[in-house]
Amino acid sequence: MTFSDGTRSASRNEAGRPLWEGHRERLRRRLEREGWEALKPHEMVELVLNYAVPRQDLSDVARLLVDRFGSVGGVFGASREQLLAVGGVTNTLAEWIGLTGELMRAYFDLHNHSDIRLSCCQEVRAFLLSRSGPAAGEGSMMLCADFNFNLIACIELEHPGEWSGAANVRRMLTDAIDNGARYVFLVLPGEGAPPALDGARFEALDAFAVTLRGAGIDLLDCLLTGGGEVISLNAQGRLQGVRAESGRAGLHEYYTRK
Repeated sequence: MTFSDGTRSASRNEAGRPLWEGHRERLRRRLEREGWEALKPHEMVELVLNYAVPRQDLSDVARLLVDRFGSVGGVFGASREQLLAVGGVTNTLAEWIGLTGELMRAYFDLHNHSDIRLSCCQEVRAFLLSRSGPAAGEGSMMLCADFNFNLIACIELEHPGEWSGAANVRRMLTDAIDNGARYVFLVLPGEGAPPALDGARFEALDAFAVTLRGAGIDLLDCLLTGGGEVISLNAQGRLQGVRAESGRAGLHEYYTRK
C-alpha cells in the first residue's frame, strides 16, 4: 500500500517479526524527548489509537485516517459513520476516536470562557476595530479560537514585516498548539487603500494554512488592516486555495454568511 507521502507499508521486517514490535515504544520515547511538534500527523493519531488496541500495528490505519480527513483535528472531528468507512477502522476504534474528540472539546470548553466570539467575519472585524494598533495598520497578530469560536489568545508578532519567515511560522505554530487553538485568524497590515496583499504573500498564506492543518488547526481567515479599515480575504472569496485544500468549504461558508 502506498500513502500520500510516498511511503509504503509492510507487515514484517527481514527477520520475519511484526514491525510494530518496538515501534510503539520508540514513538513514545520520541514524544517524551522531542515533544508533539516532532511527530507527523499520522504519528499523533497512531499514539492515541495505540491505547485502544493493544499489540497491533495501527500505523497504516492512522495514515489512512489522516489521508481521508486531512488533519489530526479532522480525524477527531469525524462522525462514526465517516470513520467506519475508512479501511481498518473497527467499531472499537471509531468509538475511541469519537470519545477522544468529545474529551478534547470538553477540555477546551472547560478552560476557555472568553466573552469574545469569533464565529463570523463580522465579529472578527468588530473586535479588531475596537482595538488600537493592528486595526490602524500598525502591526500583525494571530488570533486563536477554540472549538466554539471563543477567543483564547491574541498574539502580536515580533517581526510583522517578516510574518511568513521560518522563525515566525514556527513560533506561530507553537503558540497555536500551546493555546489549544482549533481556528486561527491571521491579521496583517495591508498595502494601499483599501489594504491589499500581493501574490507572493498569498503563496505564503497557503503554505501557512497547510502547516497549521498538519496540526489539526484551520486557518479560517486572513484580515488586512490599514487606514481604519479591516478587509476579510475570506469574505472576498480570495482564500479559495486554502478552502479547496483543507476540504472545509462548509466551515468557511458558515463563517462568511452567518
